[in-house]
Amino acid sequence: MKTALLSTLALCLCLASTQAEDSFTEQLRRAAEKLKNEVSKVKEQTEVKGREWYKKAKERLATSREEYVKNASEALNRWKADIDVLKEQTGRDYFKTRIQALVEHHTFAMQELAVLNSLADEASFRARQKTFDKTLWTLESAVEQAQEEAGF
Repeated sequence: MKTALLSTLALCLCLASTQAEDSFTEQLRRAAEKLKNEVSKVKEQTEVKGREWYKKAKERLATSREEYVKNASEALNRWKADIDVLKEQTGRDYFKTRIQALVEHHTFAMQELAVLNSLADEASFRARQKTFDKTLWTLESAVEQAQEEAGF
């Protein structure tokens, strides 16, 4: 969503920055070319991120329970600290709403980790771990997006 917004903004800026003596067709051609380049960059980044997540998921499934819970707890603590820093940002109301959503997402992840940690058998743990990984990845992505918007 953010990328689409940025691409649209880039297209608008390209149109606005073109010189007055250029024809409208030429302006559109240049704007479309820039937009095409941006879309290909986003596609590339998405493919890389997807491969990273897949690789991490495979690694996490091979990690021992104790190590997995320890790593997940450390990650959640880091993101909590990041969220706390973002809370200090003043500004638009919608950004405050985004931070509140991050706080709730983090709370949900902590509750899921507690449930995951309380499971007795390995099969239940591994089955639930897959869902928990998605929770971690979406939280990580949301924190990164908020940090970008805040200028970090």
